[in-house]
Amino acid sequence: MKTISAKELRNKLGEITKRVSSGEHLYVSYRNKLSFKLVPVNVQKPTHKKMAGLDAFLAAPKKPSSYDQNKSMKQIYRELLDEKYGPK
Repeated sequence: MKTISAKELRNKLGEITKRVSSGEHLYVSYRNKLSFKLVPVNVQKPTHKKMAGLDAFLAAPKKPSSYDQNKSMKQIYRELLDEKYGPK
């Protein structure tokens, strides 16, 4: 493993990042003493699990809305409550 100085790390950070990302391990010295080791991180892409019915929901035909799109949510909510429980 190669040793580099903290100054070299600071001045050539982009190049050193690429080297470490490609698999190289490096020791970093500060004031002629080994300070730390740079090692690559094996980053794996997260695997997203689909919800059971999500594909079916997304594939289902969309029903046209029976509500007036010019009404506010408050008005629509009030109408739904009136349908379910009757008017106030």
